[in-house]
Amino acid sequence: MKVSVGDSLSGLIRLYPLQTSHNRHDFNYNNYLQHQGIQAKGFPVGEIHKTGHSQDLYSVCHMIRNNLATKLQQVIPDSTTYKLLAALCLGCRQEITSDTKELFQNTGTIHILAISGLHIGAIFAFFLCLLRLFHFKSRKSRLILIPLIWFVACITGLSPSACRAATILSFITIGEVFKQETIPLNAIAAAAFFSLLINPELLYSVSFQMSYAAYTGIILIYPLMRIKKMHKFFRPLYTLLCISFSAQVMTLPIMAYYFHSISLNSIFINLIAVPAASFLLYGGILLLALPGFINFYLSYIIISLTHLFIFSLQLFSKIVINLPDLYPTATHVILFYLIIVLVIIYLITRKRHVLKFICYSMSILLVFHGCFTFYIQNHQEIVIRNLYKHSAILLNYKGYYTYLKTTNPDDGLSTYITANHLQALPTHEAFVGQQIKFIRNHLSSPQCSISIIDHTYPTFSNEDIVIITENIYPPDSLKFHPQQIIMDNSNTGRCTQAWQKFCLKNQIPFFKTSEVGTIILKI
Repeated sequence: MKVSVGDSLSGLIRLYPLQTSHNRHDFNYNNYLQHQGIQAKGFPVGEIHKTGHSQDLYSVCHMIRNNLATKLQQVIPDSTTYKLLAALCLGCRQEITSDTKELFQNTGTIHILAISGLHIGAIFAFFLCLLRLFHFKSRKSRLILIPLIWFVACITGLSPSACRAATILSFITIGEVFKQETIPLNAIAAAAFFSLLINPELLYSVSFQMSYAAYTGIILIYPLMRIKKMHKFFRPLYTLLCISFSAQVMTLPIMAYYFHSISLNSIFINLIAVPAASFLLYGGILLLALPGFINFYLSYIIISLTHLFIFSLQLFSKIVINLPDLYPTATHVILFYLIIVLVIIYLITRKRHVLKFICYSMSILLVFHGCFTFYIQNHQEIVIRNLYKHSAILLNYKGYYTYLKTTNPDDGLSTYITANHLQALPTHEAFVGQQIKFIRNHLSSPQCSISIIDHTYPTFSNEDIVIITENIYPPDSLKFHPQQIIMDNSNTGRCTQAWQKFCLKNQIPFFKTSEVGTIILKI
């Protein structure tokens, strides 16, 4: 059954609540869905029937976008160019091939394919130039730009990033029209306020955070890079380069926090890719607006530019300069932003006391990072990872690690090991450290004693904490009373229920990784 935007469907659906893994440093997809307003997953039990079609805003905009995409496909004979322009101009990313997406990902330019502030801002500038070209110089004539940019945001799919850009530009335009003293930062703050007022969950969106960081960077850093005396021919290109650089500087701490790496070559690639994508965007707009006989000649120019653009990205993709394995804390990010803001203030005011604050902030950052590094290299804990049908139990001992039990080589703990800068201990069946020892699945330390129960050692004695693995069922009678029992995800549902009843009967605290995710035990 073919389904389009605006269709109404009916059928029997079996709903399942979203369950989260809570594994450290993992992308929490279910948590992401919850922030999007999705609370359950549904699977059809029987047939799904189409019951009607509504002509609402989304369906009308979707129809217009499809018509424009059809026209674009008719005037561009090259499939690669058509798919790229469809993504740039109309937000039709589903047309992009996996190879092209991978190329943009490897070069750090994947954001170009998503309709964002870059595209809405470029289109706004295009419309503004048209107003000046046709001698609409009055301030009130700019009000027509507001419905135009919102129309563009609608036909490109009303993505959150496009709506954010349209909201900010609307506030700035209204302020200029009514001769108010326009402070761009106020427009950004107002747009963020109203966006969060409508949907507070946006605060947890990475794209929301990066968008407003980029906008703030453009407002604060770009004016510092302006050169008044410059040839008119080079000014637009230089402006695009400065805007791209300003946006990237402010997004670097967020990128390190969420994605744990910074692609240094992508910073330089974007200085070329963003202006090139802007020119292709303008070319696509002209192809959609101009009559067919002009498009015939213009399309071949755009096809040549597109292939040159992709060829340039392929060359740059072979140059990889990364800062990998970055795991800053929220405190690191805040201190980095404090330093960036203080540097901007100093460049504006040139006051010496601001320079002192920069030095103080950098000193605090260095001291905090030193203390944090000392902490992660000297603390002791056991990590029980939530891994479906497998066990993954790791001992973190003062900057070193060893597996107490693992049944899957791809256990996902490599990220935890990297984030904590751990070094591997030699393979062994037992471990003895300072005030800690692990022998025959039994670990003892001054704080607690822990037993890992499996088929090799299926019983436990007088331990504080018992970890159940490999479907070992509870005993008929209880000789010892542990403080808590933990079940990893290697156990079946029936075994888990048996232990749950056992713990309820004997009043023992019970935890399972399938519910709470990764469990950390301090030792």
